[in-house]
Amino acid sequence: MKLIHTADLHLDSVLEANLDPALAAKRRRELLLTFERMVSYAAENGVSVILIAGDLFDTSRPAPDAEQYVLSVIADHPGIDFLILSGNHGGAYAPYDPPRNYHTFSDRDFTVYKYGNVTIAGSENNAAFGILPALDPGDLNIVTLHGALTDSTSDLTGINLKFYRGRNIDYLALGHYHAYRKEALDDRGVWCYCGTPEGRGFDETGEKGFVLIDTAGGKLSSVFIPFAKRQIRQITVDISRLFSQRDIEKAVTAALAGIPQNDMVRVTLRGYAEPDMHKDPRQIEAMLEGKFFFSEVLDESNLSLRPEMYRNDVSLRGEFVRTVMQSGLPREDQERIIQCGLRALNGEEMPE
Repeated sequence: MKLIHTADLHLDSVLEANLDPALAAKRRRELLLTFERMVSYAAENGVSVILIAGDLFDTSRPAPDAEQYVLSVIADHPGIDFLILSGNHGGAYAPYDPPRNYHTFSDRDFTVYKYGNVTIAGSENNAAFGILPALDPGDLNIVTLHGALTDSTSDLTGINLKFYRGRNIDYLALGHYHAYRKEALDDRGVWCYCGTPEGRGFDETGEKGFVLIDTAGGKLSSVFIPFAKRQIRQITVDISRLFSQRDIEKAVTAALAGIPQNDMVRVTLRGYAEPDMHKDPRQIEAMLEGKFFFSEVLDESNLSLRPEMYRNDVSLRGEFVRTVMQSGLPREDQERIIQCGLRALNGEEMPE
């Protein structure tokens, strides 16, 4: 028997924190299509159960067209059971007329589904660990929950792994964290956050996908399947040893070499720049426009303010820099004033 463990799809997310409305709408459609691609993958690879460990939708009231699309994909695959935890984002979501293969879990105790020698138990209530039914050690046992890990015995909203050790669990299928992570639960089983199938923002970088579980030969094995249409990437470029805008552009181009055009990219400039070095992040954004699905450039570099450079400078420039550096202003304000002042002295446009 094969199963897919997925979670945190957050379908119908707004997605406008980074993207303009048109790109956000396109990305929302892509997330729906990734769900359909995953279900098609399941059908083509003999998967019997898709276990969704929470947050199928981003809200309890998804747009009707998004909801109808998801439910129709499920209904079109009657040979696959969909076992769905609500999670914390779409916690109150309940379709009016779900397909027959759409199944849920109780918010009071554990709901158990049996597939031959495979047992799947799950609960919406993380405080129900005390009433997890006894699991047959001769079965392959999967337990599913949604929430953050906790070491506290009094935090009844989190998941304390110690409550699930020694209970004949082969695979603890978790949702809530958006990055893949799998570790030993005890001598018998593992716990696993499958992550999200698609990254949505720049806090969700790296490969995204789902976990394929196989029970062939009476043993449970699992493998992460990268599946996202696009990766989200944070790229840092150190400009400390660079001398011009053109140098920065070359460094950014080199740092982005090999990244697929499909991806979303944020470039962050860091390090220390000489006060009179011209740098224009907007020009770099213009250089990158059209090369990726989405790109932006953040300037988090600092000025290299070394008093010894200006101690003996008798020019207006030297007097200006010394005056600002001796002003007692916060360093961030000093940097901004010096950068603006030096650009003005050079006859350049003032940064907005």
